[in-house]
Amino acid sequence: MIHELRLYSVAPGRMADVHDRFNHHFPALFEKHGVDCVARWQAVAGPDAPRFVYLMAYRDYAHREAVWASFYADAEWWRVRAETNAGHEMVERHDLFFLKPNAAWPALAGADAAAPVGGLHELVQQQIAPGQNANANVFLHETWLPRVREAGARVLAVWDMAAGAGMQKVVLLYAWPDAAAWHAGRQRLDRDAALQAEFAAQRARHGTALFQRAEVNLLEPAPGATIRAGLGRIA
Repeated sequence: MIHELRLYSVAPGRMADVHDRFNHHFPALFEKHGVDCVARWQAVAGPDAPRFVYLMAYRDYAHREAVWASFYADAEWWRVRAETNAGHEMVERHDLFFLKPNAAWPALAGADAAAPVGGLHELVQQQIAPGQNANANVFLHETWLPRVREAGARVLAVWDMAAGAGMQKVVLLYAWPDAAAWHAGRQRLDRDAALQAEFAAQRARHGTALFQRAEVNLLEPAPGATIRAGLGRIA
């Protein structure tokens, strides 16, 4: 399966209009055309704020193309778009990424997949050193993700970026109980002596740390949205 991640930079004063479109107009349209929107958020910190973020799940690329071809052929969408834009575009920029599950992300099933997840969510687009995907995946699975969990986060998803800007990336989604827990957890990771030693060893072995720059968005579930732990992934 694949996920599609969309990040919308919203025009000033229009975030409530975006939420209204998703809460009152899109549910029927999405159901009609088979769009499986599994999560949506509002960014509370990060680049290009204010930002609206949502995630969709598909069986494969062919499924995705069929879903959106049907959606865009529907005159009702164009009516809703014109009505809710009200003469001015509410989205000034959109970034779109296709993601595939990384082996470090085990699929959930049953009640575990359906469990709602609140708190503060952290979306990290982590750049990987060129040519170091295999080593980065070992580090991610054996060292980084266990440390993140010890710092107080729940790891909701780990993806490889399949298409989008900056292909050599893993995309990570964490859930923290609240902003204070995120701040304390990040301080713990920054001060972790064993992690600092590992990064130094990577620089000695490879000439660079395996993790390079990252784009981070801090997210709150959008009004009216319930985010399930499985994120639409089928075990």
